[in-house]
Amino acid sequence: MRWRMADHGADGDHKLTEERLALLSVLQELTVAALDLLNPCEPADDFLDRVAERLGCAVALWLQPDARGQVGLLGASGLSSASRQLPIPGLPPRPGLPAPLWVDLPYPELDSPGLVRWSVPIDDAEAPSSLLLLYFDREPNLPRQYRGMVERLGGVLRTALVHRQLFARTLDSERALQRERDFSSAVLDTARALVIVLDPQGRIIRFNRACQEVTGYTFEELRGAYFWTRLLPPDEAAQVETNFAVLAAGLGFEQSEHHWLTRKGERRLISWSSNVLRGESGAIEYVIGTGIDITEHRRTEQERDQTFQREQQARARAEEQEGRSALLAEASGLLTGSLAPEDALRSVAALTVQRFADWCSVDLLDGGYPFQRITEARSEALRATVPARMHCALPHLDAEHGPGRVLRVGEPEFCPEGCASMSLGCVRDGQGLSEVVEFQSWISVPLLAREHALGALTLARMEGGGRYGPADFALVQEVARRAAMALDNARLYQQAQLAIGLRDEFLSIASHELKTPVTSLQLSVQGLTRLARAGALGTARVDAVIHSLEVIERQAKRMAKLVNTLLDVSRIQAGKLELEFEEVDLAALVRDVAARFAPELATSGTRLRVHADAAMPGVWDRSRLDQIVTNLLSNAIKYGEGRPIEVRVEGDAVMARLEVRDQGIGIPAERHARIFRAFERAVSSRHYGGLGLGLHIVNQLVERLGGSVRVESAAGQGATFTVELPRRGPHASFPADTSVQLGP
Repeated sequence: MRWRMADHGADGDHKLTEERLALLSVLQELTVAALDLLNPCEPADDFLDRVAERLGCAVALWLQPDARGQVGLLGASGLSSASRQLPIPGLPPRPGLPAPLWVDLPYPELDSPGLVRWSVPIDDAEAPSSLLLLYFDREPNLPRQYRGMVERLGGVLRTALVHRQLFARTLDSERALQRERDFSSAVLDTARALVIVLDPQGRIIRFNRACQEVTGYTFEELRGAYFWTRLLPPDEAAQVETNFAVLAAGLGFEQSEHHWLTRKGERRLISWSSNVLRGESGAIEYVIGTGIDITEHRRTEQERDQTFQREQQARARAEEQEGRSALLAEASGLLTGSLAPEDALRSVAALTVQRFADWCSVDLLDGGYPFQRITEARSEALRATVPARMHCALPHLDAEHGPGRVLRVGEPEFCPEGCASMSLGCVRDGQGLSEVVEFQSWISVPLLAREHALGALTLARMEGGGRYGPADFALVQEVARRAAMALDNARLYQQAQLAIGLRDEFLSIASHELKTPVTSLQLSVQGLTRLARAGALGTARVDAVIHSLEVIERQAKRMAKLVNTLLDVSRIQAGKLELEFEEVDLAALVRDVAARFAPELATSGTRLRVHADAAMPGVWDRSRLDQIVTNLLSNAIKYGEGRPIEVRVEGDAVMARLEVRDQGIGIPAERHARIFRAFERAVSSRHYGGLGLGLHIVNQLVERLGGSVRVESAAGQGATFTVELPRRGPHASFPADTSVQLGP
């Protein structure tokens, strides 16, 4: 009995052990199946099918409420597809019961009578409780331990649910992060700005689409490359690398501009704004640069600046031209509105130092003097800058530069900058020393009229006044041209007035000179006419008739001489004076002329000494040579005041020389050149008769014979006229005849 009891006890233990092993096997199987629940992407239906199979359930449901209390179906076994689509209605919560317990489920499979429901709560401290519902056709005949196994399975499900939720959250976070990355990439790629992300060493981490479009490189081509080695021109790379090191150290250079070099080699100017991103430790992890391609903008700015500069320059040129035009107009008004050109030139010089120059001088060529400086003007700036005594020497005509050279050669000289100011001859005295006044730029131009230089106009500017340019040079030349024209017109006007005066004086003198012989001639003719009408001509005294006839002859010759003189002047001026060359002895001709003047010399009481013993033959026009000697001897008798006159003939094998010396009233030095002009005389016509043409005819005839005439005289000391003639005649009009034998 004891053995049977022992057997029975052993069988019971064995059976219990088998049940436990089976329970552990089921629990292990379901626990392994529950591992699939960790992936939120995997449905719980397969797990519930395994549970229903192992436990014999007709329906197995896993319900899960959300944060709003709405119950959802996590998984099911035993439900049709149509039932799965049915919504679980929401009902007001019932205090004290978890939501899945009081929810009325809409599934038709649960309407079968006799269903037994097991509820296995799956608690979660962080979320509303979920519930595992197991429905049996009848009360399950399961070992009591299965109830505990199911409860332990709830713990496994609770753990799986927690991991499932964590995994779901992780996946949601990763999806959100990926969406954020995708969004950021989309934003970067759609942004028109250039965005580049670099690590602290300068390697390219990110490179948006705008950068790719500008450079022509793809991001993959540049990933990990140092941006200054691939994108920057060599002449900027070193400096940009240095600046980036400062930026990556967090020390500045957030704003910068530099060029990028595209795949095609084009340089694009980029304006960068850079920032650094720091990690939790504070260390810089990334450098983000946002750039704008400002190549076209900068080019537009440069073109706009250039356009503005051109407009400013054009405006300045227009204003300068307007100033030049105003100066020229005002100067022209001064020059044309005055018949005294020297005074007008002084006004023009004063005008230029107000608007155009700091120093101005006007030099004129005049008469017996090489030139004279009629004015010198200085600006207020020059007076203030050079407060010490300043004087400017007259220019030298042999100077290499400056107004002296301009006066000499008649050509302008333009010194825009850097020329020696010594050429202007301006110095200032101070502390016992003299130093040259320096001018930055100067212009000197001739006053040209009818291809002759009348003078020079010189202008200069100090340092800071701006240098003269081509337009200024042209302006000064135009002012000089108008000044020369005004000066020449004024001189021509003066000469015309003088000529008119001389003409009037000549007409008066000619009338007087002609009236005297005509009157005498008329009286003699009238006397003879009266005798003839009275029939007394045959009985009149012969000497009286002869005297009247001599008077008529003498006055007729005098009139003929006056007429011939006028004709000679007319022929000379018209260039129609004809010469007949032959061999003439100047000494013999002089003796003949002196003999003809014997009556006139006797009448005036003048003693004439002729030194012409040696023959002096030459090739000349006899009548014109006679006219030369006659005019000189007549002139000496007229102005010699009865004092002795000497006539001397001498020469050499080439030249013959004739001297006529008187001891009369003499000729002032300033009139020496004028007495050889037509209608000019050294004294008033009121005291001495004549037309004032004798010496003019002498000068013209001597020139046509190839010689020269000069005078040596002083007031009150007589005069000596010297005529020199080539013995072989003028080379230009009468070639030497070697067959003619000339005397000593």
